[in-house]
Amino acid sequence: MDHTLQESCKEDQFIKCVTIGLLCVQEDPSDRPNMSNIITMLDNDYANLPSPKQPAFVLRRGSSNIASSSSKPETNMEITYTMEEGR
Repeated sequence: MDHTLQESCKEDQFIKCVTIGLLCVQEDPSDRPNMSNIITMLDNDYANLPSPKQPAFVLRRGSSNIASSSSKPETNMEITYTMEEGR
């Protein structure tokens, strides 16, 4: 999350929006939520959101190779974010 948003954005809402965004771009369309489910997830503060699956393609920092997640699936899905000074 950009540092300039730190005071105006709630961390839990930010994480919820990122998670929903990741759910919307799942490789298999059947894993993507429909619009009514998205609205429910956004409206409900206490919704238990499903964890997004590993993306189909991952560009690793410092590597020009694009790796497919099918070659070595991850067992833990974790969303991380950093708070940095604005430029």
